[in-house]
Amino acid sequence: MARQRYRVWLARLIAAVAVAALLMVAARTVWKEWLTAEGRGSKSASQVTTPSDAKNSAAQDTVASHALDPVLKLARDALVQHRQRDRDYRAKVTKQERISGKLSAVNRMELKLRNRPREVDAAGTAGKTVSDAGSAVNTNAVNPSRLMDVYLKFAEPKSLQGREVIWREGVNDNMMVVHETGLFNLARIPLAPTSPLAMAGNRYPISDIGLEKLLEKLIEKGERDRLLGGCEVEIIDHVEVAGRNCQRIVVTHPEAQVEWEGRSISHEFFHAIIDIDVEKNLPIHYASYLWPSKPGDDPMLDEEYTYEDLQLNCDLSDIDFDPDNKNYEYPK
Repeated sequence: MARQRYRVWLARLIAAVAVAALLMVAARTVWKEWLTAEGRGSKSASQVTTPSDAKNSAAQDTVASHALDPVLKLARDALVQHRQRDRDYRAKVTKQERISGKLSAVNRMELKLRNRPREVDAAGTAGKTVSDAGSAVNTNAVNPSRLMDVYLKFAEPKSLQGREVIWREGVNDNMMVVHETGLFNLARIPLAPTSPLAMAGNRYPISDIGLEKLLEKLIEKGERDRLLGGCEVEIIDHVEVAGRNCQRIVVTHPEAQVEWEGRSISHEFFHAIIDIDVEKNLPIHYASYLWPSKPGDDPMLDEEYTYEDLQLNCDLSDIDFDPDNKNYEYPK
Protein backbone atom coordinates (compact mmCIF):
# COMPACT_ATOMS: atom_id res chain seq x y z
CA MET A 1 0.00 0.00 0.00
CA ALA A 2 2.79 2.33 0.97
CA ARG A 3 4.65 1.44 -2.22
CA GLN A 4 1.57 2.28 -4.30
CA ARG A 5 1.18 5.64 -2.58
CA TYR A 6 4.84 6.32 -3.22
CA ARG A 7 4.40 5.55 -6.96
CA VAL A 8 1.36 7.87 -7.14
CA TRP A 9 3.25 10.63 -5.34
CA LEU A 10 6.27 10.20 -7.61
CA ALA A 11 4.11 10.31 -10.73
CA ARG A 12 2.42 13.48 -9.55
CA LEU A 13 5.81 15.05 -8.79
CA ILE A 14 7.14 14.18 -12.25
CA ALA A 15 3.99 15.61 -13.86
CA ALA A 16 4.28 18.80 -11.81
CA VAL A 17 7.93 19.25 -12.79
CA ALA A 18 7.06 18.68 -16.46
CA VAL A 19 4.26 21.25 -16.31
CA ALA A 20 6.57 23.75 -14.57
CA ALA A 21 9.22 23.23 -17.23
CA LEU A 22 6.71 23.81 -20.01
CA LEU A 23 5.48 26.97 -18.30
CA MET A 24 9.03 28.28 -17.99
CA VAL A 25 9.71 27.64 -21.67
CA ALA A 26 6.47 29.39 -22.63
CA ALA A 27 7.24 32.31 -20.33
CA ARG A 28 10.72 32.73 -21.80
CA THR A 29 9.28 32.70 -25.32
CA VAL A 30 6.69 35.35 -24.44
CA TRP A 31 9.33 37.42 -22.63
CA LYS A 32 11.66 37.36 -25.65
CA GLU A 33 8.84 38.36 -27.98
CA TRP A 34 7.83 41.18 -25.64
CA LEU A 35 11.41 42.45 -25.41
CA THR A 36 11.77 42.40 -29.20
CA ALA A 37 8.54 44.32 -29.63
CA GLU A 38 9.51 46.72 -26.85
CA GLY A 39 12.89 47.30 -28.44
CA ARG A 40 11.17 48.18 -31.68
CA GLY A 41 8.77 50.50 -29.96
CA SER A 42 10.96 52.20 -27.38
CA LYS A 43 13.30 54.16 -29.62
CA SER A 44 13.76 57.85 -28.86
CA ALA A 45 12.24 60.40 -31.21
CA SER A 46 15.64 61.15 -32.74
CA GLN A 47 16.30 57.47 -33.38
CA VAL A 48 12.89 56.96 -34.89
CA THR A 49 13.03 59.93 -37.18
CA THR A 50 16.60 60.01 -38.42
CA PRO A 51 16.26 58.96 -42.09
CA SER A 52 19.75 57.45 -42.32
CA ASP A 53 18.75 53.81 -42.08
CA ALA A 54 17.07 51.82 -44.83
CA LYS A 55 13.65 51.75 -43.18
CA ASN A 56 13.40 55.49 -42.66
CA SER A 57 14.87 56.27 -46.07
CA ALA A 58 12.17 54.06 -47.59
CA ALA A 59 9.54 55.86 -45.53
CA GLN A 60 10.83 59.20 -46.74
CA ASP A 61 10.73 58.02 -50.34
CA THR A 62 6.96 57.86 -49.99
CA VAL A 63 6.86 61.65 -49.49
CA ALA A 64 6.85 62.94 -53.05
CA SER A 65 7.32 66.57 -52.05
CA HIS A 66 7.33 68.58 -48.87
CA ALA A 67 7.35 72.27 -47.91
CA LEU A 68 10.83 71.74 -46.45
CA ASP A 69 12.38 70.50 -49.69
CA PRO A 70 13.58 73.96 -50.89
CA VAL A 71 14.96 74.67 -47.41
CA LEU A 72 16.82 71.36 -47.26
CA LYS A 73 18.32 72.02 -50.69
CA LEU A 74 19.50 75.46 -49.56
CA ALA A 75 21.07 73.99 -46.43
CA ARG A 76 22.77 71.10 -48.23
CA ASP A 77 24.16 73.41 -50.93
CA ALA A 78 25.40 75.83 -48.25
CA LEU A 79 27.10 73.01 -46.35
CA VAL A 80 28.91 71.71 -49.44
CA GLN A 81 29.98 75.24 -50.40
CA HIS A 82 31.16 76.05 -46.87
CA ARG A 83 33.28 72.90 -46.70
CA GLN A 84 34.82 73.57 -50.10
CA ARG A 85 35.29 77.34 -49.75
CA ASP A 86 35.94 78.27 -46.12
CA ARG A 87 39.07 77.23 -44.25
CA ASP A 88 38.56 79.40 -41.18
CA TYR A 89 36.74 82.43 -39.84
CA ARG A 90 36.36 84.96 -37.04
CA ALA A 91 33.07 86.17 -35.59
CA LYS A 92 31.39 87.67 -32.57
CA VAL A 93 28.96 85.09 -31.30
CA THR A 94 25.90 85.71 -29.14
CA LYS A 95 24.07 82.79 -27.60
CA GLN A 96 21.25 82.19 -25.16
CA GLU A 97 20.01 78.73 -24.17
CA ARG A 98 17.31 77.23 -22.03
CA ILE A 99 18.98 74.76 -19.66
CA SER A 100 16.91 72.59 -17.33
CA GLY A 101 13.89 74.75 -18.11
CA LYS A 102 15.59 78.06 -17.26
CA LEU A 103 16.78 80.62 -19.83
CA SER A 104 20.45 81.46 -19.34
CA ALA A 105 22.02 84.90 -19.38
CA VAL A 106 23.09 86.19 -22.80
CA ASN A 107 26.63 85.06 -23.64
CA ARG A 108 28.79 87.15 -25.97
CA MET A 109 32.18 85.94 -27.10
CA GLU A 110 34.89 86.31 -29.67
CA LEU A 111 35.31 83.21 -31.83
CA LYS A 112 38.15 82.01 -33.99
CA LEU A 113 37.56 78.72 -35.78
CA ARG A 114 39.81 76.84 -38.17
CA ASN A 115 38.88 73.64 -39.99
CA ARG A 116 41.21 70.74 -40.68
CA PRO A 117 40.47 67.88 -43.09
CA ARG A 118 39.19 64.64 -41.63
CA GLU A 119 40.33 61.36 -43.12
CA VAL A 120 37.57 59.40 -44.81
CA ASP A 121 37.61 56.04 -46.53
CA ALA A 122 36.71 55.42 -50.15
CA ALA A 123 33.09 54.72 -49.23
CA GLY A 124 32.74 58.08 -47.54
CA THR A 125 31.94 56.71 -44.10
CA ALA A 126 32.50 60.07 -42.42
CA GLY A 127 28.83 60.69 -43.01
CA LYS A 128 25.91 60.76 -45.41
CA THR A 129 23.23 63.22 -46.37
CA VAL A 130 19.85 62.59 -47.94
CA SER A 131 18.94 63.59 -51.47
CA ASP A 132 15.95 65.74 -52.37
CA ALA A 133 14.06 62.58 -53.26
CA GLY A 134 14.80 61.15 -49.84
CA SER A 135 17.33 58.46 -50.73
CA ALA A 136 20.74 58.33 -49.07
CA VAL A 137 23.57 59.83 -51.15
CA ASN A 138 27.28 60.02 -50.43
CA THR A 139 28.28 63.69 -50.57
CA ASN A 140 30.65 63.43 -47.61
CA ALA A 141 32.97 61.15 -49.57
CA VAL A 142 34.17 64.33 -51.29
CA ASN A 143 33.43 66.83 -48.49
CA PRO A 144 33.62 65.08 -45.12
CA SER A 145 32.84 66.82 -41.86
CA ARG A 146 36.05 68.51 -40.73
CA LEU A 147 38.04 68.70 -37.53
CA MET A 148 38.05 72.00 -35.65
CA ASP A 149 40.44 74.29 -33.83
CA VAL A 150 38.51 76.73 -31.61
CA TYR A 151 39.42 79.82 -29.60
CA LEU A 152 36.82 81.60 -27.46
CA LYS A 153 37.10 84.74 -25.35
CA PHE A 154 34.04 85.75 -23.31
CA ALA A 155 32.82 89.34 -23.08
CA GLU A 156 29.48 88.74 -21.34
CA PRO A 157 28.04 87.98 -18.86
CA LYS A 158 30.26 89.88 -16.44
CA SER A 159 30.88 86.73 -14.40
CA LEU A 160 32.62 85.16 -17.42
CA GLN A 161 34.27 88.28 -18.84
CA GLY A 162 37.84 87.51 -19.89
CA ARG A 163 37.55 83.72 -19.79
CA GLU A 164 39.47 82.08 -22.64
CA VAL A 165 39.00 78.58 -24.02
CA ILE A 166 41.11 76.74 -26.60
CA TRP A 167 40.11 73.38 -28.03
CA ARG A 168 41.81 71.50 -30.84
CA GLU A 169 39.86 68.46 -31.89
CA GLY A 170 42.01 65.35 -31.61
CA VAL A 171 44.95 67.27 -30.11
CA ASN A 172 46.06 67.41 -26.46
CA ASP A 173 44.09 64.25 -25.72
CA ASN A 174 41.04 66.12 -27.02
CA MET A 175 41.06 68.33 -23.91
CA MET A 176 40.14 72.00 -23.73
CA VAL A 177 42.59 74.44 -22.15
CA VAL A 178 40.70 76.97 -20.03
CA HIS A 179 41.56 79.81 -17.73
CA GLU A 180 39.30 81.90 -15.58
CA THR A 181 39.75 85.58 -14.79
CA GLY A 182 40.60 87.73 -11.80
CA LEU A 183 41.69 85.91 -8.66
CA PHE A 184 41.03 82.54 -10.33
CA ASN A 185 43.47 83.23 -13.17
CA LEU A 186 46.10 81.02 -11.57
CA ALA A 187 46.48 78.06 -13.88
CA ARG A 188 45.65 76.56 -17.24
CA ILE A 189 42.89 74.07 -16.60
CA PRO A 190 42.53 70.99 -18.87
CA LEU A 191 38.89 69.96 -19.27
CA ALA A 192 37.15 67.30 -21.34
CA PRO A 193 34.53 69.01 -23.55
CA THR A 194 31.67 66.96 -22.07
CA SER A 195 32.82 67.01 -18.44
CA PRO A 196 30.33 68.43 -15.89
CA LEU A 197 32.51 71.48 -15.28
CA ALA A 198 32.85 72.22 -19.00
CA MET A 199 29.10 71.75 -19.54
CA ALA A 200 28.08 74.03 -16.65
CA GLY A 201 25.96 76.79 -18.16
CA ASN A 202 26.13 75.22 -21.63
CA ARG A 203 23.53 73.23 -23.50
CA TYR A 204 26.04 71.75 -25.94
CA PRO A 205 29.76 70.92 -25.77
CA ILE A 206 32.33 73.03 -27.59
CA SER A 207 32.53 70.28 -30.22
CA ASP A 208 29.10 71.42 -31.47
CA ILE A 209 30.11 75.03 -32.09
CA GLY A 210 30.43 76.65 -35.50
CA LEU A 211 28.63 77.16 -38.78
CA GLU A 212 29.37 73.70 -40.18
CA LYS A 213 27.82 72.05 -37.13
CA LEU A 214 24.87 74.44 -37.29
CA LEU A 215 24.20 73.52 -40.91
CA GLU A 216 24.47 69.80 -40.11
CA LYS A 217 21.95 70.19 -37.28
CA LEU A 218 19.57 72.20 -39.47
CA ILE A 219 19.66 69.47 -42.11
CA GLU A 220 19.09 66.81 -39.45
CA LYS A 221 16.11 68.71 -38.01
CA GLY A 222 14.72 69.32 -41.51
CA GLU A 223 14.96 65.67 -42.47
CA ARG A 224 13.24 64.71 -39.22
CA ASP A 225 10.39 67.16 -39.81
CA ARG A 226 10.05 66.10 -43.42
CA LEU A 227 9.59 62.51 -42.30
CA LEU A 228 7.08 63.42 -39.60
CA GLY A 229 4.98 65.43 -42.03
CA GLY A 230 3.01 68.42 -40.80
CA CYS A 231 4.84 71.73 -40.61
CA GLU A 232 4.49 75.16 -42.18
CA VAL A 233 7.37 76.91 -43.98
CA GLU A 234 7.68 80.59 -44.85
CA ILE A 235 10.61 82.11 -46.78
CA ILE A 236 11.07 85.89 -46.52
CA ASP A 237 13.60 87.84 -48.60
CA HIS A 238 15.53 90.98 -47.61
CA VAL A 239 15.56 90.71 -43.83
CA GLU A 240 18.37 92.64 -42.11
CA VAL A 241 20.14 90.73 -39.34
CA ALA A 242 23.35 91.93 -37.68
CA GLY A 243 23.71 94.48 -40.45
CA ARG A 244 23.54 91.82 -43.17
CA ASN A 245 20.99 91.17 -45.92
CA CYS A 246 19.44 87.80 -45.14
CA GLN A 247 16.85 85.39 -46.39
CA ARG A 248 14.66 84.33 -43.47
CA ILE A 249 13.19 80.85 -43.15
CA VAL A 250 10.45 80.28 -40.59
CA VAL A 251 9.38 76.73 -39.77
CA THR A 252 6.27 76.29 -37.61
CA HIS A 253 4.67 73.18 -36.11
CA PRO A 254 0.96 73.85 -35.59
CA GLU A 255 0.68 70.78 -33.37
CA ALA A 256 3.07 69.84 -30.58
CA GLN A 257 2.78 66.14 -31.37
CA VAL A 258 2.17 63.97 -34.41
CA GLU A 259 1.31 60.32 -34.84
CA TRP A 260 4.04 58.30 -36.53
CA GLU A 261 3.91 54.52 -36.98
CA GLY A 262 1.24 54.25 -34.31
CA ARG A 263 3.10 56.31 -31.74
CA SER A 264 2.95 59.91 -30.60
CA ILE A 265 6.14 61.87 -31.40
CA SER A 266 6.81 65.32 -29.89
CA HIS A 267 8.25 68.10 -32.03
CA GLU A 268 11.37 69.80 -30.69
CA PHE A 269 10.06 73.33 -31.15
CA PHE A 270 6.98 75.39 -31.91
CA HIS A 271 8.73 77.47 -34.53
CA ALA A 272 12.28 78.18 -35.65
CA ILE A 273 13.84 81.13 -37.43
CA ILE A 274 16.89 80.69 -39.67
CA ASP A 275 18.53 83.74 -41.26
CA ILE A 276 20.86 83.02 -44.19
CA ASP A 277 23.40 85.69 -45.13
CA VAL A 278 22.67 86.10 -48.83
CA GLU A 279 26.21 87.08 -49.83
CA LYS A 280 28.04 84.48 -47.74
CA ASN A 281 25.33 81.79 -48.09
CA LEU A 282 25.65 80.88 -44.41
CA PRO A 283 23.19 80.84 -41.49
CA ILE A 284 24.27 83.73 -39.25
CA HIS A 285 21.23 83.51 -36.95
CA TYR A 286 19.14 80.67 -35.59
CA ALA A 287 16.43 80.82 -32.94
CA SER A 288 13.86 78.27 -31.83
CA TYR A 289 10.82 78.77 -29.61
CA LEU A 290 8.73 76.46 -27.47
CA TRP A 291 4.97 76.50 -27.21
CA PRO A 292 3.50 79.16 -24.86
CA SER A 293 3.17 77.99 -21.28
CA LYS A 294 -0.50 78.96 -21.42
CA PRO A 295 -2.90 80.16 -24.15
CA GLY A 296 -2.38 83.77 -25.11
CA ASP A 297 1.24 83.93 -23.96
CA ASP A 298 4.16 84.49 -26.33
CA PRO A 299 6.22 81.48 -27.41
CA MET A 300 9.19 80.82 -25.12
CA LEU A 301 12.71 81.21 -26.48
CA ASP A 302 14.51 77.86 -26.30
CA GLU A 303 17.85 78.66 -27.92
CA GLU A 304 19.34 81.43 -30.06
CA TYR A 305 22.69 81.93 -31.81
CA THR A 306 23.93 84.91 -33.82
CA TYR A 307 27.21 85.28 -35.73
CA GLU A 308 28.15 88.95 -36.22
CA ASP A 309 31.10 90.50 -38.08
CA LEU A 310 31.78 87.19 -39.80
CA GLN A 311 35.16 87.21 -41.56
CA LEU A 312 35.86 84.21 -43.76
CA ASN A 313 39.26 82.81 -44.73
CA CYS A 314 41.39 85.11 -42.59
CA ASP A 315 44.41 82.77 -42.55
CA LEU A 316 44.37 81.70 -38.93
CA SER A 317 47.50 79.80 -37.88
CA ASP A 318 48.64 77.53 -35.05
CA ILE A 319 49.46 80.51 -32.83
CA ASP A 320 45.77 81.51 -32.86
CA PHE A 321 45.06 78.26 -31.01
CA ASP A 322 48.06 78.32 -28.68
CA PRO A 323 47.74 79.40 -25.01
CA ASP A 324 51.23 80.92 -25.34
CA ASN A 325 49.94 83.52 -27.81
CA LYS A 326 51.24 86.82 -26.46
CA ASN A 327 47.87 88.46 -27.15
CA TYR A 328 46.07 86.02 -24.85
CA GLU A 329 45.88 86.21 -21.09
CA TYR A 330 46.63 82.61 -20.15
CA PRO A 331 48.79 82.34 -17.03
CA LYS A 332 52.36 81.28 -17.81
